[in-house]
Amino acid sequence: LIRILLASLALLAAIYFLKAVLLQLSAEDVDEPAEPVASNATDLERAQQAFRVGEDAKALATLTSCTQDSEACKTQLGEMYLVGAGLPRNLTKAKELFEDAAEKGDPDAQYNLAILHASLPARNEDLRRNEALAVLHLYAASTAGHPGALMAMGYRHLHGYGVPQACTTAALNYIDVAKGIASIYSSGMPQAVELVRLNLPHKERKVISSSELNLFVQIATSGDSTVAAAIGKRYLLGIEGFKQDLQKAKQYLKMAANRNHAGAVALLGYMYCLGLGMPQNLDTAYAYFVTAANQNDPLGHNGLGYIYFRGTNAQARNLRLAFKHFNESAYGGSSDGMFNLASMYLTGSGAEQSFQKAVLYYTQALDRGHTPAAYSLAVMHLNGIGTVRDCDIAVNLLKKVCERGEWLSSKLVSAYDFGDKEPDKAALMFLKLAEAGHEVSQMNVAHLFDHGHANLLLPDEPGDKPRARADDYDAEDARYHARNVAQRFYELSAEQGSASSELRLGDYAYYGWGMSSSFTETPLPETPVPDDWQDFPLPSIYTNDIVELFPQEVDYEAALARYRKTADMTVTGEWMQSFVARASFNLGFMHQFGIGIGQDLNMAKQHYFRCREVDPIGLHAPVTIALATLACHVLYTRLPNGDELMARLSADVRVHVLLLHLIAVVVMVMLQCYLSAEEEAGQGYGCGGRADRQVRGVHALGQAALRAG
Repeated sequence: LIRILLASLALLAAIYFLKAVLLQLSAEDVDEPAEPVASNATDLERAQQAFRVGEDAKALATLTSCTQDSEACKTQLGEMYLVGAGLPRNLTKAKELFEDAAEKGDPDAQYNLAILHASLPARNEDLRRNEALAVLHLYAASTAGHPGALMAMGYRHLHGYGVPQACTTAALNYIDVAKGIASIYSSGMPQAVELVRLNLPHKERKVISSSELNLFVQIATSGDSTVAAAIGKRYLLGIEGFKQDLQKAKQYLKMAANRNHAGAVALLGYMYCLGLGMPQNLDTAYAYFVTAANQNDPLGHNGLGYIYFRGTNAQARNLRLAFKHFNESAYGGSSDGMFNLASMYLTGSGAEQSFQKAVLYYTQALDRGHTPAAYSLAVMHLNGIGTVRDCDIAVNLLKKVCERGEWLSSKLVSAYDFGDKEPDKAALMFLKLAEAGHEVSQMNVAHLFDHGHANLLLPDEPGDKPRARADDYDAEDARYHARNVAQRFYELSAEQGSASSELRLGDYAYYGWGMSSSFTETPLPETPVPDDWQDFPLPSIYTNDIVELFPQEVDYEAALARYRKTADMTVTGEWMQSFVARASFNLGFMHQFGIGIGQDLNMAKQHYFRCREVDPIGLHAPVTIALATLACHVLYTRLPNGDELMARLSADVRVHVLLLHLIAVVVMVMLQCYLSAEEEAGQGYGCGGRADRQVRGVHALGQAALRAG
């Protein structure tokens, strides 16, 4: 029996090993190949594709051949000099190429120049931060319709960064980009991009591995319609680690639809209805929608509503039936159904017009992440239709819509693909998005500079040969410049409510990192005034504002304010827990030892417990140690001072009795030692008597042993 059991275990282990090998081999086949370049692609498109996949030499050769004819090629070549891709990094050369292309009207070059002027640390007159030039180049790029520049100008006008704070101007900049994005979402399914914060542990990133993907594929092909439908939906939307692939989406959705899976049937109807990966066919879509709606699927009802609203060759337009199916879809929880139902209430199509109900259903769709609903609500808030006119709400909604567009999502994908392998390229992508006001990108680029991963904005040394790596610079100087750049983006991110950025700014103030600024007002030089203008003097407010930057000193009060703001934040996502908990711990530490605030041990204890409460699954060993230290600290603080302690001990009779007992014990021990010494001396051993006696005893034992032998 034991042999049979061992043989069975060995066979089972061999089977599992073989399965693991097959999974690994098939996983290698599943890996996505690089996107092919179209045969009719331009030199710029070929160079950009080579730049994305890491073929820098090929990209450099292509760009060198087309810079004479294309300003866009010059801009791309400047980016390669900026990040040091295929050639030594040269910030001065990159800036010259950007300026040359910008003078001839290239909006990408103008946008890159704006990034440099807004982000460069002060070094010399040629390469330094200049907000005025940054705004100028952003405005020039925005007039050419550059999405990033329009978003950046909207973001700056919303918060008053370098320009007058004007909500309506911000809305005008955002709405041009948002309108196009909303129309794309209404007619298709763009690639979704997961927002990844680089300062989170890798284990918290939702990225599916190739082996896991292959395992799901095997389960789907074995007959599980639910898994097949889930895979098809993820390929269709491009979410949760699946790259958008319409052909694979169609394959797995049909696999599930053949087993009568209602959700898969409805999604296939969407693909035929919108022409995603196949020619548009509304009649085929109608058949799929009917099958799904008969199973009361919300997406099926929404698709039927769309067919009835639009009408086809085989199905006449019927607004009442469209309203009925949109209503069924909305009550089933479909955000598309809610959006379409709201649109019918807004226009009064198939139902009595009601702006209030339109706002209600648009809001419900927005809560489920519906992008066109956000745009519609923004327009209603902007014009006061069905709700109170509120420009701030409208602009924030428009900003959310713009951040789901192709310009932003494509650069996010590129940045995440570059990752740790090419951090300077990733930092460049994040810089472009950060300047446009994207909060996650602001935090990510700050993280890259703060931890020394990115070096593309390190200034060139005057008169020296351009250097390609941060290692070539003095480490302290490089760290100083990197933290100055990081501080700006931490501050921008913190203004948008980022707990991690707010916490890091508290660390900057606590340790004295980064820069501080002060503003001085210098009156304009006096100029001769014509006689006709003597009665109209210029107001005194027309002055030159000079910004003075200097290294930030340790500021415990500022750190305390930052930590308190972070600790008071409401946790809206799991990623925030660790940062809010750390802020609470820092507050407890500062209250315990009176750093920047009066010592308060009770408040310190509350903050330590708050740390545990906010992040119950986090690392609690430091909190436990801190609480134990705090308990000892409390006991120590309750002890009286030296004089008072001596006075209390002297007045206590028990202390005197204890001292008498101790003295008696000492006297008895000394007496015993004295008597023992006298006894030994009386037996004639003297000082060394005990040792001699032991030697003689050993000698006698030896003699006895010899006689016995």
